[in-house]
Amino acid sequence: MNQFARIKDLIPNKIFQRYLASNFIVPFAMSLTFFVAFLLTTQLFRFMRVVTKKGVSIMQFMEILGHISMSFIPMATPLSILFAMIYTLNKLSEDSEIVALRSMGINKHRIFFPYFIISILIACSVVVLNTNLVPTSKKIFRNEFRQLGSKGVLTDIKKEQFFTDIPGVILFAEDVQDDGKILDGVFLKITSNKDVDKLIMAKKGILNKPKSDAAQSMNIQFDFYDGSIVTLDKDGNEVEKILFEKYEYPIVSSFSVKSVNKASMMSSTELRRHLRKLKNKRNKTENKRVRNNLSSDLRKGYIEYWGRFTVPIQCVVFALLGFVFGVKKGRGATKNTSAMALFITIFYYGLYFSGISLAKKSDVAIPFILFTPAIITAFIGMRFYKKLDWNS
Repeated sequence: MNQFARIKDLIPNKIFQRYLASNFIVPFAMSLTFFVAFLLTTQLFRFMRVVTKKGVSIMQFMEILGHISMSFIPMATPLSILFAMIYTLNKLSEDSEIVALRSMGINKHRIFFPYFIISILIACSVVVLNTNLVPTSKKIFRNEFRQLGSKGVLTDIKKEQFFTDIPGVILFAEDVQDDGKILDGVFLKITSNKDVDKLIMAKKGILNKPKSDAAQSMNIQFDFYDGSIVTLDKDGNEVEKILFEKYEYPIVSSFSVKSVNKASMMSSTELRRHLRKLKNKRNKTENKRVRNNLSSDLRKGYIEYWGRFTVPIQCVVFALLGFVFGVKKGRGATKNTSAMALFITIFYYGLYFSGISLAKKSDVAIPFILFTPAIITAFIGMRFYKKLDWNS
């Protein structure tokens, strides 16, 4: 043992810690790439439908793809750490490198230390991403996706088929010519938030679109000829009927070109400011319905805000789980620790998403609900960490 102790003293901490850390980098990068690519497939089917129909350039496609990928990185990072840790520690154990370190008297704390530091650095990077970059990417993607949809939204209009892609509008035409630019025998139902519906019937409709392609200058509209506008109340009774020779109905300016700016698309500073405004507005209003709506928006905003800080904590907790379940006790060990890690991960996300669902419907403290799963999982990880058998 004295001989091993001398060897241990001759090896500086930085050398074996750098070696351990270097074994983690490649599996982590590959895991992150895999999970981001997997999450991308959930969006690509919807995205490709718009891309193939709207004539998007390769550069624009790659730019939007980059923004989508950026928004998925924080979500994929904790799982990537977990799988990379399990793979790295399994490999080091199978190659007897963990045994060699242990035989020199290097304890589990010193072996785990480089992975702990890496998880902290990754967690800090996720905080930076969640604070500004990810919300900006989400905002750019959503707005560009909406603008792409608006540029060719009417090309999907088919003869004698109901067209419902325009929110609050049902359109029907007896005949369609020139990719939806000319309609004959038009029926249009417009549903508004004012408990009234409008029915527009016209002999002909012609798409009127400005020549400029700039998003801000788009004001696509239909010019309807020789028809009538019937206004109905909530019971379906006719309130008003107007005959017209020409009627201009805006299509894109009413729904597609408007900028999308939800809580998830705001930087942390903007989100805090937005939440303060919502809180002040809720406190000042006396209308119960409006107050309930504002309270619901507040809860969703706080879930988004505090959720940005749960991911960095997940990075550290999952690094601990990957360590305790990645170290094998020997070449012939039959215990499936990776399955246990997967089970605990499913348990964590089950608690987490159940907590989010509860937070949306109740007045329970949102930070408590969001951070509790991480605390419970960290406690489980520490219990297994203490029980690591270094003498086997």
